[in-house]
Amino acid sequence: MKCDGVIEKIKTRVAGIDASGPRKVLGVFQLNIQAADGAHELVVDLKNLKVSDGKTANADVVINLKDEDFIAIGTKAISVHDAVEQGKVKITGDEALFQALVDAI
Repeated sequence: MKCDGVIEKIKTRVAGIDASGPRKVLGVFQLNIQAADGAHELVVDLKNLKVSDGKTANADVVINLKDEDFIAIGTKAISVHDAVEQGKVKITGDEALFQALVDAI
């Protein structure tokens, strides 16, 4: 996937969060990324500070997007709000919580 670098950045940032300290975002995010080689699923669990491949049934926010749009959001080339407005991202759940995730990571 083109967005592997952004995913690695997310994993590094989550691994560096102090579990005993204050946190800005507490949520579980299901990312469904459509890439040229097929669909990829990623769980970003900021409650338990884990990032893993696969699906979760207890996501606070489910995000469906294409590989290139994930890169654009991850590199802040486009805001979450603009990506949603342009139909590049489909969110089930709290858009503000997704924006908080992007800002924190």
